[in-house]
Amino acid sequence: MSAKSIIIGDACMIAHGVYISDADWHGIYDRAEPVGNTKPVIFEDNVWIGDSAIICKGVRIGKNSIIGAGAVVTKDVPPNSIFAGNPAKLVKELKKKDFNTRKDFFKDPIKLANDFDSLDRYSLSKNSFLGWLKSLVMPDKSN
Repeated sequence: MSAKSIIIGDACMIAHGVYISDADWHGIYDRAEPVGNTKPVIFEDNVWIGDSAIICKGVRIGKNSIIGAGAVVTKDVPPNSIFAGNPAKLVKELKKKDFNTRKDFFKDPIKLANDFDSLDRYSLSKNSFLGWLKSLVMPDKSN
């Protein structure tokens, strides 16, 4: 819900049902005022917002931070931290200097595809055509 400015950095993840707004959407006294006051919302790089969280206007969420599911964030979140609750409060500071990011994960798509192919070959290595036919004729009923 952006009236003016919501900025989302690189490699951010936003779960289902998250509500992000940079405005009040009406004035306090004059409720016919179309937008009310606005303040930009900023997600720095590698931010993860959990399911159904609410991010209010004027909030900056620092790099590598995590917002818990259902949290209501009304104030800035420092980098490398986990916030949760209503109102959202610091749960844990993340000490690690280097984070594995989605940007790093997808950096080499050919290697990633080869890794997934190798994993599939390993997972399916005991499968055979004969085993498949047997499962059709005499299915395992213990499952």
